[in-house]
Amino acid sequence: MTSSSSSSSRSAARRKSESHLFKWEDEAILDEVSMVEAKVLDLVHDFQSLSKSVTEQIDSHKTWLQELEVEMMSKLNEHMSKVAQSMDEATRQFKEDMDATLNSNMNTTLLSNNGPVHNFAAAVGIVLAIACLYWKLL
Repeated sequence: MTSSSSSSSRSAARRKSESHLFKWEDEAILDEVSMVEAKVLDLVHDFQSLSKSVTEQIDSHKTWLQELEVEMMSKLNEHMSKVAQSMDEATRQFKEDMDATLNSNMNTTLLSNNGPVHNFAAAVGIVLAIACLYWKLL
């Protein structure tokens, strides 16, 4: 019995030392897990800070682009207004020039219009042009 009691006491001592050894390993693993969790929390905090910073920059750029759009639309409207005024002025000037030309031609036509004599001369000119074309085609 002594041998069995001595072997059981050795087994108990070995289990106790194994338990103590596993306890050290468990504590080391728990420490590693705690360090990883701390690093994960640091990464989450860094990501949240970066996300907030990027969101603020995007909002800033959005505001800047909206202001730029308003400024560009204002300049475009101003330019279009100037173009419209220039076109109106050119149209008015063209109309005045055409009216002056037409009035001048009408006055000249009225002064030089001898009625039947001009009609006869025009008819003779047309008949001669047709005859000339006819003889050239033959």
